[in-house]
Amino acid sequence: MTEETKTGIRRGTACSARTASVAWAGRTLLSACAAAAVLAAALSAAADWPTHRGNSRRTGNLDDQPGPQTPAVLWVYKAQEHFVASPVPGAGVLYLAGLGAFNTGIFHSVALDVRAPDRVLWSKSPPYVKRPLVCAPAMADSLLVFGDGMHQTDGALLCCLQAETGLPLWQLSVPGKLVHLEGAPTLAEGRVYIGGGDAGILCVDLRNLVLGGKPMSLDEARPLIEKRWDELKAKFEEDKKKDASLAIPPNEDALPKPSPKVLWQKGQGAWHVDAPVAVRGNRVLAASAYLDDEKVGKRALVCLNAADGNTLWETPLKINPWAGPTATGDLVIVGCSSIRFDSKRLKEAAGEVVALDLASGQVRWRKNVPGGVLSPVAIKGEMAVFTCTDGKIRAWSAATGEERWVYDNPTPFFGGPAIAGGVVYAADLKAVLHAVGLADGKRQWAMPVTSDPSVQSPGMVFGSPLVQGGLIYLATCNLEGDSADQPSVVVCLAEKSAVALEETAAVIAVDLQKRTLAIPCRIAPRKLASLKEVYPLEVAATFPSPRGQKAHETVVTFEAKPSEIHKALESMGLRPGAPARGDESAATGPEVEILLELPGVTAKPRLVPIEKTVVDARTGKPMPPLRWHFTGSALRQPDPAKDTRAYGADLGGTLITLYPVTDETVFQSNLTMRDCALLKLETNKYVLPEEGTPARLIIRAR
Repeated sequence: MTEETKTGIRRGTACSARTASVAWAGRTLLSACAAAAVLAAALSAAADWPTHRGNSRRTGNLDDQPGPQTPAVLWVYKAQEHFVASPVPGAGVLYLAGLGAFNTGIFHSVALDVRAPDRVLWSKSPPYVKRPLVCAPAMADSLLVFGDGMHQTDGALLCCLQAETGLPLWQLSVPGKLVHLEGAPTLAEGRVYIGGGDAGILCVDLRNLVLGGKPMSLDEARPLIEKRWDELKAKFEEDKKKDASLAIPPNEDALPKPSPKVLWQKGQGAWHVDAPVAVRGNRVLAASAYLDDEKVGKRALVCLNAADGNTLWETPLKINPWAGPTATGDLVIVGCSSIRFDSKRLKEAAGEVVALDLASGQVRWRKNVPGGVLSPVAIKGEMAVFTCTDGKIRAWSAATGEERWVYDNPTPFFGGPAIAGGVVYAADLKAVLHAVGLADGKRQWAMPVTSDPSVQSPGMVFGSPLVQGGLIYLATCNLEGDSADQPSVVVCLAEKSAVALEETAAVIAVDLQKRTLAIPCRIAPRKLASLKEVYPLEVAATFPSPRGQKAHETVVTFEAKPSEIHKALESMGLRPGAPARGDESAATGPEVEILLELPGVTAKPRLVPIEKTVVDARTGKPMPPLRWHFTGSALRQPDPAKDTRAYGADLGGTLITLYPVTDETVFQSNLTMRDCALLKLETNKYVLPEEGTPARLIIRAR
């Protein structure tokens, strides 16, 4: 075998190593710029999100920019909380209302940047949040508003935070039996409108408050809260100096708690409003349900005057309107279901969709459906689109109720649709995300999100997807079902090419002075959904499944082309040796140091030798230091009919092998196949973060 055959890289080129390095680095720079341009929209300042699903048409999108045509996972956040509510976008962040242990309320602000060292930027939990959280927040003028409580809980809190920092600004206590704030609020004209279960409908002033009996504006209250917070932090620092073991961190529950002025409250004890309210002009629309077990409430859609809460009309309904109202023009459409979010009662679910005149409340049309409609109807143009527990997505004429198309799916839907750029997006109960043409109802793609190799975390979807900036966000919950109590996930999907650019762009970053090379990667899943068992490690870095031939036996996965990494090493002046295979010979080539750069407890990352990330499963001991060789890959002839050879590692995706199981690689250790028979290697859980976590491979020339 010639040297050229062994390495796959032609020798004796006219350009020098220095020239090759400049050309290669320029190509990388262009890729980085392209990736940044593709994802810039998602990280730019978001518009206000003043109501459920972003607007009264409930489209789950504000910019009409479609999601990816070929979706891939850009990042995943794994959490112990369960997310019933839909995610809400902010300026470079995502807001999540969740259920923690024992149904405690958790509220997160998470970073959208794929390279964020810490996904969670700030959180709210007990004692600040008192009850479960299933209420998606609303946001306007950098103010976040949401409520707590659900189902059978009594009494609730309406909270307002500073969107960027999470600083608490005001709270309103809403007492009473079967009082809870489940549905998202609507922020309009400086007011907050929200349904409160048996508390009916509340309207509070967003910016005019009361503190200690004294009226004040939000602008007057904010400095008082900030000052007190600074005092609490300063006291904590002083206490730490005296005795760190006795120092108690500052508690936001100890901050001043202004209350907003309640402008009006209507329907207490008469209506039971759990669904999100809608505001259209000077009209507030709310869906009231009747609770059969408790014998409270009324099945009706009500319309109130936004200024004073006086009832303009009330229209009775046959089935509980859990989906809440959707409004556009002079039309209101409400989805109804005989069951709530209860997968055990799916067989008995029945539903109805009712369209009413906004001015009078008169029914324009109503149609039964063989399943429950649990999430709001989305209206785009003349189309009203909704999901149903019978596993179908339906599109009807908003004006007449005439059927336009039906999309069939074997799995029920709890979450509703998002519509952007002529595409309907909906996730079924098994977390399969469907993209359907708005015009014809034809499938464009379907993606089983939670079984994706970079996710590998089963879950159910109760909330609707969010589409913004060309990206799709989806959150899961494991409150019940086969994966009950397992971790849930929040997943960001982008165009596959953009994901590849993002993961390879900053990429193969060469530092000629330090003679180092950095490659983005992710901690690999050890159990692939396509395989029944977990296999011992044979490699350290490879392409993810299904492209990576060794994706079930690796520490990390990456997306860069191995041949490009080979070229980058040559740009540093290294020349490859020859890979080994089986027991034939030993690997040769210049020695390099291989490290894994992992996110640290603080902002500073930590560097770990790659061999420290694996242990002998029999003894639990980490690997001793290994010698790593830049071998280069053997060439392969993919098509026997064509005299064209390819860099073998580009085909199989293997970059670093622990044993000489293949010569289609770039780096090999000094281990032999005899060692393979003696060792059963597994990942070191004490060193590695959770699966899917972004990291970087660092190659350092000795």
